[in-house]
Amino acid sequence: MPNFAKVWNETKKVIVCEHCFIAKTWWHRFWGLMGRRNLERTEGLFLTPARGGIHTCFMRFAIDVVYLNGEGKVVAVRYNMKPWRIWIVTDKDAVSVLELPAGRLSETKTEVGDLLKFFECD
Repeated sequence: MPNFAKVWNETKKVIVCEHCFIAKTWWHRFWGLMGRRNLERTEGLFLTPARGGIHTCFMRFAIDVVYLNGEGKVVAVRYNMKPWRIWIVTDKDAVSVLELPAGRLSETKTEVGDLLKFFECD
């Protein structure tokens, strides 16, 4: 998988994220969005692998969160997750996480059951 990708919702036929950083290393997954002042509407972070749960500790802004299975199907969503929250996902199929600016899931109407595809971008 490339370092950056464009995320396409195949079900809804809409771009979910124009410029998504792929966090493949332990360090990138650990650091995530901590320390950033914001997340632009076109940006996102894809954590892979990511099982169990995520947190927004040390973050300064809310995010939308999508858990995906191995095929890219959305298995759980959380809208407007505020800083200093923890979300534990119990769905055993959840293997990766897409973090987006708050409101982006509603804008793109992305929901459980949708299929997301990742395309390499610069």
